[in-house]
Amino acid sequence: MGLSLKSKRLRQAQPEIQIPMELVTEILTSLPTKSLMRFNCVSKLLSSLIRSQYFTNRIHKFPSQRLYMCLSVRNDNRKTVILSSAPDATTTTTTPSTSFVVNHELTIPYMNLRNMQSLCGFMCEGNSYFRMPRIYNPATRQLVNLPTRYSDSRQKSRAFYYFGHDPVNNQYKVCSIEVQNPEHWVLVLKPGASWKKAAPTSFDFCPYPQPGISINGVIYYMAFADKYKYNYIVMLVSFDIGSEEFETIQMPPIEVTSDKVRLIEYDGKLTVFEHTHLMEKGKVHLWVLKDVGNKEWSRKTLVLKHSQFHLVDFDRGIGFDVKGTSQSGKVLLIPKYFCSPLHILCYDLQSNDMRKIDIKGIPEHCFSNGRYEFVDLMFMDQSESILYLET
Repeated sequence: MGLSLKSKRLRQAQPEIQIPMELVTEILTSLPTKSLMRFNCVSKLLSSLIRSQYFTNRIHKFPSQRLYMCLSVRNDNRKTVILSSAPDATTTTTTPSTSFVVNHELTIPYMNLRNMQSLCGFMCEGNSYFRMPRIYNPATRQLVNLPTRYSDSRQKSRAFYYFGHDPVNNQYKVCSIEVQNPEHWVLVLKPGASWKKAAPTSFDFCPYPQPGISINGVIYYMAFADKYKYNYIVMLVSFDIGSEEFETIQMPPIEVTSDKVRLIEYDGKLTVFEHTHLMEKGKVHLWVLKDVGNKEWSRKTLVLKHSQFHLVDFDRGIGFDVKGTSQSGKVLLIPKYFCSPLHILCYDLQSNDMRKIDIKGIPEHCFSNGRYEFVDLMFMDQSESILYLET
């Protein structure tokens, strides 16, 4: 009893050790995101630091070691999205991962992945079919519902949504394009956010059924020109996030089909990835927008190594879509139909190398309705964000 009282008095006599906030910040930036979320609940001081823009910017300077891929089986009545993470626990950090392992802790309510866009660690619904889309952050598990938007007729209508980040002003914006009405709307993601109508454009177009992409403060997406004339000419539309101005860019001289052409980022530039002849000839074309001001394209052709032709020889007639790219120049090719065992292809455009990645841990019920199922997959780049979005 006396010893405990003496110890208590000694502790009271000793001065408290104050850890400088600079050191606390350095320690926190070295922690994984999951640990940061736990410290977020320890005290108001730590929560304020972790949620600050300064700390968020510091975290973005450190590349994430986690990769995310979300999966949604359209014929599954459970209507859930399963997020997979890599590398596999059985691999080392120096060995390229050859598998994704399903993380059941990250299962979330159903999201439409058909035109899903990945942006700075966020999953953004691009087409929600008559309801407002949502944004999900797998690192913080925050699910944000965008505020309701009405057209001039005060009726909800189908629209496509494109997401972008302005690195100069550090702003996140959403651009909404009506399908049936020539209306364009913009939303700045901030507290109390509300939709505002963008300035009318000098051209008329209808969104093309593909996700957009944000590069250096500009959102790019494809669209049908002169939609009321039904000539179905596909063009490229750019939306400057800072000035909120639209421009059109002529597509390169290719035949545009929704499953053979995709907008990607390559060497920091907008690129049209055309894989029309990948299965038959192992060949892809990269159309790079070299000069944005003069709207000039340059073509680069890649031919797959002969030893890897078997990876794209889908004799079962399944086919594949491009559903993700990475900052290091990798393209993810996803099968159009859900087939067991499930695997995807990772095509490194820099080294012209392709490898197969197995998907492990898929729930058995996903295969219960037959050999092939419609499946939506989306790959997220090697970036995590602890930023909390507010609307």
